[in-house]
Amino acid sequence: MSFNTPEQIAQVAVDTGTKRAFLTPDKMLVGGFLAVKTGVVGTPKSPAGTPPALIFERLKAIATLKAVTETDWQIFLRALGCNWLVCLAVWLALSANDTGGKILGIFFPILAFVAIGFDHVVANMFFLPAAIFADVPGIGWADVLNNWLWAFLGNLVGAAVFVSTAYWFMYLRGTPDEGAAGSERAGQPGAESRLAPARRR
Repeated sequence: MSFNTPEQIAQVAVDTGTKRAFLTPDKMLVGGFLAVKTGVVGTPKSPAGTPPALIFERLKAIATLKAVTETDWQIFLRALGCNWLVCLAVWLALSANDTGGKILGIFFPILAFVAIGFDHVVANMFFLPAAIFADVPGIGWADVLNNWLWAFLGNLVGAAVFVSTAYWFMYLRGTPDEGAAGSERAGQPGAESRLAPARRR
């Protein structure tokens, strides 16, 4: 679906951020467990120089940084910046009317947060349990849960305050709540055509 006005995009950003504020780690836990048990990620006993051993060393470096080296305040700030960029990527994708624009809108903010090494709680739900399953030394479940807590809080503030609240303040403040009415209209015949931008001739 494409959107014509900043107000429409702001409403979607606010609604989506509220509905998806809470996530469960079950799928990431299973993914990390399978990655180790199938040999994709190695262990300290993996032969040196093999792909599993190299992946283990990289996982060890990432997990140790996130679970041991970083302070709570650092995790929070890195998570804030992370979800600020992720939600801006979503905002830019919603703003674009064609596939190329959506790809470009998503690419650069995501590239930035990955390159900088910011903390995203969902990504950490994979990295940190995988490190425990792979027997990375010095990391326990208490370290993992502490990282998840501060990463979640930082992600929440980055999305809810710096994106959703900011655009609500700019475009939706003082306007009637049309979320429910918009949902009803979206289900009516012809609603899609009214929201879609005019086709170029």
